[in-house]
Amino acid sequence: MTLEVFAVRAWVGLLSLVLFWVVPVCFTSAYHKAEGGSAVALKALAFYNGLDERAGGFGYLERYGSLLTYLAVFQIGIESNGQLNGRVSPVLIQEAHHMGVKVLPVFSNIGRQGQFSVPVLSRLMRDSAFSDLVWQNIRNSVLSMHCYGVNLDLERARSEDRALFTRFLNDWGQRFQREKLAVTLNVPAKTSDEPQKAWSGVFDYTSISQNMNAVIVMAYEEHWPGSPPGSVASLPWVTAVVDYALENMPADKIFLGLGLYGYDWSERGGARALSYRRALEIAGRYRAPLHWDAQQHSTYFTYETTGVRHTVYFEDPRSTGEKLDLAQDRGLAGVAIWDLDLSYPEFWEVLRRYV
Repeated sequence: MTLEVFAVRAWVGLLSLVLFWVVPVCFTSAYHKAEGGSAVALKALAFYNGLDERAGGFGYLERYGSLLTYLAVFQIGIESNGQLNGRVSPVLIQEAHHMGVKVLPVFSNIGRQGQFSVPVLSRLMRDSAFSDLVWQNIRNSVLSMHCYGVNLDLERARSEDRALFTRFLNDWGQRFQREKLAVTLNVPAKTSDEPQKAWSGVFDYTSISQNMNAVIVMAYEEHWPGSPPGSVASLPWVTAVVDYALENMPADKIFLGLGLYGYDWSERGGARALSYRRALEIAGRYRAPLHWDAQQHSTYFTYETTGVRHTVYFEDPRSTGEKLDLAQDRGLAGVAIWDLDLSYPEFWEVLRRYV
């Protein structure tokens, strides 16, 4: 789930035109598809990358927060001693509440070096006293910050720990719900259940969703820096991800993750992440025409600099709109935006039609 927050220069030109406290049951979709096939009103959750108002996404919260239902503030780390690393700024919480947005701090096993800690997660599953301590610290933190609930981003559990991981998540889910705190969980996208598969295999969609108010399916990173160039979330792949999720979880618990970014691949290997605005800026600088990949349903372009050829695929209003259509057509609870700082005005105008 972690991506760098990008410093994106404002660039407006022709290329940009080419393209609090209520019962947690409120995560259930407010509208259901009528017999005549009327559209479902989606809820929008946005991840906010930073714990205070100094993060780049704050301006978007001020301008477009009225379109959001939830703000998941990323992230508060769980330390090896059971203590928590960080708090959400009161100013950020107050602004969200002022906009009518419910705040969900993101609690994660990401360490101070930015990597998911396998030892911390393993201990949470195996050491009941440690798990109790961390849960109590999270509960106290959420209550003291006057937040609506929690978002759990717990990743890199070993595939052989699937049963332990499921039991641990169900225990925490039940405990948070008894406290009348909403509990949401981020899960990797997948199109089938492969229990031995690294990273995603440990997530048993059917079992872990039972005690969660909402499950955010992170439907991005189909293509990544170590893969050949391609969409981070092609429509055929995302459709398969959604269909698998619907086979294993209630639609009114599923939030489809939308990644508002792309990658710039060098022919020499590797890639760097970039935002929509940054992609347009590069295309404009090198006078690179934009193309539509009809198979992946994604915008891309190529350019050359210092003798090296680059291929850029990125999410734009058209590709994102198609995924919003998918979420609405399938009757999902909503969408989850990664992240506010990567958003842009054209995106919000598209989103406005669905929420």
